[in-house]
Amino acid sequence: MVSTKQSRFTFRGHVDSVNSIQWQPYSCMFVSGGGDKTVSLWDIRTNLCVQTFYGHNNAVNTTRFNLKGNLIVSGDSDGICKVWDIRMVKELVKFDTGLTAANCAMFDKACQNVLVANEDSTVKIFSM
Repeated sequence: MVSTKQSRFTFRGHVDSVNSIQWQPYSCMFVSGGGDKTVSLWDIRTNLCVQTFYGHNNAVNTTRFNLKGNLIVSGDSDGICKVWDIRMVKELVKFDTGLTAANCAMFDKACQNVLVANEDSTVKIFSM
């Protein structure tokens, strides 16, 4: 028989659905994107949101760190992707991927390109 595990922690802060999460490389932090149009950075040592990034006009569907963990790419239901610098706490780049939702976005290993999967059945590559 398989045992059912209980949650160790519950993180609260988004005011709508949480649509995306990812661990920050080599740290105790993770990023989340939500239906409340925000990208949040969380610290599991304190169970607190340490930074919230505002700027999307629709639900955030995807959030991903680069390999160094200093940048986040986020994509929303309007097809807008943004790259955030977590140290400077600012938006660095904005990509308009088209008229449909950006479902998934990620950096390449060199952090020179962003790969975006869209609701319109396409995958697009944008240069940083």
